[in-house]
Amino acid sequence: MQLYFKNNFLSLSYDRQLRLGVAQWRGRLQGAELREAYLLCLEMIHRFSLARWLADDREMGAVCPEDLDWSLQVYIPRIANSPLLRMARLPSKSEENLEAIGIMIDKGHSYDLQMAFRDFTSKEEAMAWLMEPLSN
Repeated sequence: MQLYFKNNFLSLSYDRQLRLGVAQWRGRLQGAELREAYLLCLEMIHRFSLARWLADDREMGAVCPEDLDWSLQVYIPRIANSPLLRMARLPSKSEENLEAIGIMIDKGHSYDLQMAFRDFTSKEEAMAWLMEPLSN
């Protein structure tokens, strides 16, 4: 895995050969910082034509209503139209985060998605599923 970006809240890495990206979230990001982080995820996905994504949200904090609105209007349509074919998520321990991300997932399902999405409790299970052969 190659490190793409890292700060106190987010670590982004990728494997070009496997077409795999990983976002490991820590703490509570909000406003411009959260939006920039989401845009960095999209930039990495498109730059390397990633088809597999692991969202490690276990340590991610709550998403405020304004950021949720922005995510629904900007981030979700872009991720829905990205090269991703498979996304695995390790859900947050934060109830507020689970609620917000659940709304985002529901919005994503309103698009004609080619992407398969699943939640997992272990990174090993998530990676095994991600590495199964892609249908596209």
